[in-house]
Amino acid sequence: MYGRDGRPHSTDGVMRRLARRCAASTLALVLAAAGAIAPAALADDPSPSPSPSTSTSQASDGAAADVDPNGGYILDTQNLLGNDIAKVSDAITRTREQTGVQVRLIYVDSFNSTDSPDEWARQTLRSLDPGPNTVLLAVATNDGNLAVVVSPGSDEWLGSQKSVDALSEAASAPLTGVKAGESPDWARSAIDMMDVIAKEKDTATSRSAVSIGVVALVGVVALAAVAVGVVIVVRRRREVDSDAEKDVRDEGPTPDDDESAVAADAADAADAAESTDAADAADTQAVTAVDPHAKYKG
Repeated sequence: MYGRDGRPHSTDGVMRRLARRCAASTLALVLAAAGAIAPAALADDPSPSPSPSTSTSQASDGAAADVDPNGGYILDTQNLLGNDIAKVSDAITRTREQTGVQVRLIYVDSFNSTDSPDEWARQTLRSLDPGPNTVLLAVATNDGNLAVVVSPGSDEWLGSQKSVDALSEAASAPLTGVKAGESPDWARSAIDMMDVIAKEKDTATSRSAVSIGVVALVGVVALAAVAVGVVIVVRRRREVDSDAEKDVRDEGPTPDDDESAVAADAADAADAAESTDAADAADTQAVTAVDPHAKYKG
């Protein structure tokens, strides 16, 4: 094969270019049908990329590229995110690091299903075998449908219906409140939803901290009440014992004491009698000694 300068050229370069163009054309056909095969397309690469800042662009030959800057977590068959893809990817990474929530985004022209948007999104997320705390935002542009679903087993603060409704409203606002002549802000829709995830997480953390504080306070109060109760009981018992001793002292001698006193008096009387008899006997002997005939006197 020859070029314009007449010099021979190798056919290898031409064949490589043809192969690239064929591959790009094939990719374009696959992505055109992504609305019907989105679950399978996402399931091929569910693991996060070690470098989430990787940028994407459309192929130079005009083929639409599957925007995948965050390891398969974004499917944008119509390139709706455009140049904002890097901001959205950064938001996904930030949300994962700050809240532990993994966000997936799917943008297709139609869900091509008779199921409700929520059910389509739920089945799609289930087919990806997600871990807990995974949120999927699915948008069908031609159908005008949007759905937000949360994976089973997620934390209550994320999986509650209230939280899901808040996420849906945040994602819908930039798409529905569009003035005439303006285009929907697809990137803002996704980022606003992730901002609400962060707020819900902060609120849940604050509530948890308050609950722990209340429980700790109740425990401290209960312990203090028990301690005060013990002190009061001990003090009351001491007062009762002291009053009992005082009453005993005030009541005077007991019957036992009276018996002891009587016995002591009897002993004293006996001793006194013995002393008197001894004295009388001594006096008699003294008189007899002085007057031997005294006993014969009248």
